[in-house]
Amino acid sequence: MYSTLRYTLESNGTTYENDSINASLLVELISNLELQEFVVLVPSELVEGSMYMQAAALEEPGQVVAEIRLQEGEDGFRHYSCSTTDTTGIIQWFLDYWGKQQLPQLESWQDITHEFD
Repeated sequence: MYSTLRYTLESNGTTYENDSINASLLVELISNLELQEFVVLVPSELVEGSMYMQAAALEEPGQVVAEIRLQEGEDGFRHYSCSTTDTTGIIQWFLDYWGKQQLPQLESWQDITHEFD
Protein backbone atom coordinates (compact mmCIF):
# COMPACT_ATOMS: atom_id res chain seq x y z
CA MET A 1 0.00 0.00 0.00
CA TYR A 2 2.79 2.44 0.90
CA SER A 3 5.49 1.01 -1.35
CA THR A 4 6.37 4.48 -2.64
CA LEU A 5 6.16 6.18 0.75
CA ARG A 6 9.22 8.21 1.65
CA TYR A 7 9.91 10.44 4.64
CA THR A 8 11.69 13.69 5.25
CA LEU A 9 12.86 14.50 8.77
CA GLU A 10 13.62 18.08 9.73
CA SER A 11 15.32 19.07 12.94
CA ASN A 12 16.64 22.54 13.73
CA GLY A 13 17.82 23.46 10.25
CA THR A 14 18.97 19.98 9.24
CA THR A 15 16.97 17.90 6.76
CA TYR A 16 17.35 14.14 6.61
CA GLU A 17 16.10 12.39 3.50
CA ASN A 18 14.44 8.98 3.52
CA ASP A 19 17.60 6.85 3.27
CA SER A 20 19.26 8.71 6.18
CA ILE A 21 16.37 8.16 8.60
CA ASN A 22 16.54 5.27 11.05
CA ALA A 23 15.25 4.39 14.50
CA SER A 24 18.42 5.45 16.31
CA LEU A 25 18.33 8.89 14.67
CA LEU A 26 14.71 9.41 15.77
CA VAL A 27 15.55 8.28 19.31
CA GLU A 28 18.60 10.55 19.48
CA LEU A 29 16.86 13.67 18.15
CA ILE A 30 13.74 13.32 20.32
CA SER A 31 15.66 12.32 23.46
CA ASN A 32 17.88 15.40 23.22
CA LEU A 33 15.35 18.11 22.40
CA GLU A 34 16.11 21.45 24.02
CA LEU A 35 14.04 24.62 24.21
CA GLN A 36 13.33 26.09 20.75
CA GLU A 37 14.24 22.79 19.08
CA PHE A 38 11.88 20.60 17.11
CA VAL A 39 11.62 17.44 15.02
CA VAL A 40 9.18 17.16 12.11
CA LEU A 41 8.56 13.90 10.26
CA VAL A 42 6.82 14.40 6.89
CA PRO A 43 5.60 11.46 4.77
CA SER A 44 5.45 11.74 0.97
CA GLU A 45 1.83 10.55 1.14
CA LEU A 46 -0.78 10.96 3.87
CA VAL A 47 -0.41 8.37 6.63
CA GLU A 48 -3.93 7.53 7.84
CA GLY A 49 -4.90 11.04 6.77
CA SER A 50 -2.01 12.79 8.51
CA MET A 51 0.28 15.33 6.86
CA TYR A 52 3.08 15.24 9.46
CA MET A 53 4.04 14.56 13.06
CA GLN A 54 6.26 16.86 15.10
CA ALA A 55 7.76 17.15 18.57
CA ALA A 56 9.26 20.10 20.41
CA ALA A 57 10.64 20.87 23.84
CA LEU A 58 8.56 23.13 26.08
CA GLU A 59 9.74 25.73 28.60
CA GLU A 60 8.96 23.53 31.57
CA PRO A 61 11.95 21.17 32.05
CA GLY A 62 11.28 17.66 30.83
CA GLN A 63 8.06 18.62 29.04
CA VAL A 64 7.77 17.74 25.36
CA VAL A 65 4.84 18.36 23.04
CA ALA A 66 3.91 16.08 20.17
CA GLU A 67 1.61 17.36 17.45
CA ILE A 68 -0.01 15.80 14.42
CA ARG A 69 -1.94 17.39 11.56
CA LEU A 70 -4.70 15.52 9.74
CA GLN A 71 -6.04 16.63 6.39
CA GLU A 72 -9.74 17.43 6.47
CA GLY A 73 -11.56 17.88 3.20
CA GLU A 74 -9.93 19.65 0.27
CA ASP A 75 -8.16 22.53 2.05
CA GLY A 76 -8.85 22.01 5.73
CA PHE A 77 -7.04 20.27 8.56
CA ARG A 78 -7.35 19.26 12.21
CA HIS A 79 -4.33 19.80 14.46
CA TYR A 80 -3.85 17.74 17.62
CA SER A 81 -1.38 18.22 20.47
CA CYS A 82 -0.21 16.17 23.43
CA SER A 83 2.16 17.52 26.12
CA THR A 84 3.96 14.97 28.26
CA THR A 85 7.14 14.20 30.18
CA ASP A 86 7.10 10.69 28.66
CA THR A 87 9.78 11.03 25.99
CA THR A 88 9.78 7.27 25.52
CA GLY A 89 6.10 7.40 24.56
CA ILE A 90 6.73 10.16 22.02
CA ILE A 91 9.62 8.19 20.54
CA GLN A 92 7.31 5.17 20.19
CA TRP A 93 4.70 7.31 18.39
CA PHE A 94 7.36 8.48 15.93
CA LEU A 95 8.71 4.95 15.41
CA ASP A 96 5.18 3.64 14.73
CA TYR A 97 4.42 6.55 12.39
CA TRP A 98 7.67 6.01 10.48
CA GLY A 99 7.98 2.23 10.63
CA LYS A 100 4.37 1.04 10.65
CA GLN A 101 2.54 4.03 9.11
CA GLN A 102 0.40 4.05 12.23
CA LEU A 103 -0.98 7.03 14.15
CA PRO A 104 -1.05 7.28 17.93
CA GLN A 105 -4.42 6.97 19.67
CA LEU A 106 -5.62 10.59 19.45
CA GLU A 107 -8.54 10.33 21.89
CA SER A 108 -6.48 11.82 24.74
CA TRP A 109 -4.87 14.50 22.55
CA GLN A 110 -6.13 18.10 22.48
CA ASP A 111 -7.66 19.45 19.29
CA ILE A 112 -5.90 22.81 18.90
CA THR A 113 -7.02 23.53 15.32
CA HIS A 114 -8.56 26.84 16.48
CA GLU A 115 -5.04 28.16 17.29
CA PHE A 116 -4.26 28.26 13.56
CA ASP A 117 -7.27 30.38 12.46
